[in-house]
Amino acid sequence: MLMRAPNIVLAAGGTGGHMMPAEAVADVLVRDGYQVSLVTDTRGNSISNALVDVDRHVLKTASHMGGGIFGKIRSVLSILKSTLQMRRRFKKTQPTVVVGFGGYPSLPAVLAARSLKIPFVLHEQNAVLGRVNRFVAEDARVLALSVQDTAKVPVGAYTEVTGNPVRQLIAKLSNIAYAVPLGFGDVRLLVIGGSQGARILSDVVPAALALLPEDIRQRIEMTQQARPEDVGRVIAAYEDIGVRARVQDYFEDVGSLLLRTQLVICRSGASTISELAAMGRPAIMVPLKIAADDHQSANAAAIAEAGGGWVMQEDDFTPEALAKKLEHLLTDMSDLRNASEGMRMVARLDAAERLASIVVSISEESEAPK
Repeated sequence: MLMRAPNIVLAAGGTGGHMMPAEAVADVLVRDGYQVSLVTDTRGNSISNALVDVDRHVLKTASHMGGGIFGKIRSVLSILKSTLQMRRRFKKTQPTVVVGFGGYPSLPAVLAARSLKIPFVLHEQNAVLGRVNRFVAEDARVLALSVQDTAKVPVGAYTEVTGNPVRQLIAKLSNIAYAVPLGFGDVRLLVIGGSQGARILSDVVPAALALLPEDIRQRIEMTQQARPEDVGRVIAAYEDIGVRARVQDYFEDVGSLLLRTQLVICRSGASTISELAAMGRPAIMVPLKIAADDHQSANAAAIAEAGGGWVMQEDDFTPEALAKKLEHLLTDMSDLRNASEGMRMVARLDAAERLASIVVSISEESEAPK
C-alpha cells in the first residue's frame, strides 16, 4: 500500500476549466488516503459543486492581469502579497508537493513552493501552454500535458502526457453507447458555454433554429445554458418558433444531460472538450475569440482533426451558417455517429489516475529520509 502523504496542495481557480481537473485528481488522492487541500481564489471558491469536501484556502489574488499599466501593477502586487501569504502557510503546513493547474490564482502557491524548495507539478489542460505554466515550467518536477504536441512548451521543461482529468461522474458514464435517433425521431441538442456561459450562443442558436425546415425543427429538443440576464429572452425565442427547450444559467447534472444528447454546441475550453471526448458526444465548437494565445482554437482543432466535431470561428458563426450545418447533420445522422467515434478516440479516461500517480511518487520522494 502507498505511504500516506501528510499534505498535498492543489492550486486552481478562476474557472471550471482549472477547477474540474483538480477535483478529479483530488478524488483519486482522497480515495487512496492522502490529505489534500486546495488553494483557490474567490471565483474558484464560488463554483459550489467542485471539491466540496476538500479543505480550502481562498486567496484574494487577481484572477488575471488587469488592463493598462496601473491594472498590471495592481495585479503583480496582488500576486506578490498572496505569494508571501502562501509562504507563511506552507512553512506551517509543510506540504510534500504542490500541484498547479494553471491560471493566475495558482501562481502564488507555485511561487511559494519554488522559493521554499517544495517540489511542484504543473498540469496544462489546453493544447497551448498557458502563460502562468509557461513562466514556471522549467522549474517544475513534471509538466503534465493533456495533448501530445502542446504548443509553447519551454525546451527545458520535463513533460509527461497524462491527458486532462475528468470528474468521476463523467468517467463512470463513459462506457454508455452513443444513441443515434432511429429514422426521423427526436434529436436532443445541448448548448453549453462553459462555467461563465456564452452570449454568442444565446444570440445565434435560436436564430439558426428558426431558419430550419419545419419538419427538422419539430424534432429538436433543446437544452441550453445561458447567462442569467439572457435566460428570459432565449426562452421566449424558442417559444416563438415552437421548439421544446429547457434554458437555465447553470446545470449541475451535465453528465446526465450528455447521456441523452446527440449533438453539443459549445465553446472549446479544455474541460468541456475532455468531458465530451470521454462520453463520445460530437460537437460544433465555437472557440472563444479572445482566449489567451487562441488556445480554444487549438483545442478545437485537435478534436476536428480526430473527426470528433466541427469548428466554427466566431466571425463565421452566423444563424445562416449554423442552420446549414444543422440541417445537414440532422438529415444524415451518419456524420454524428462517426463523430462520436472520433471523440472517443481522443479520450484519456485514466488521466486522473496518471496525474495522481506522478504526484504521489514525488510526494513520497519528498517524505523519504534524506
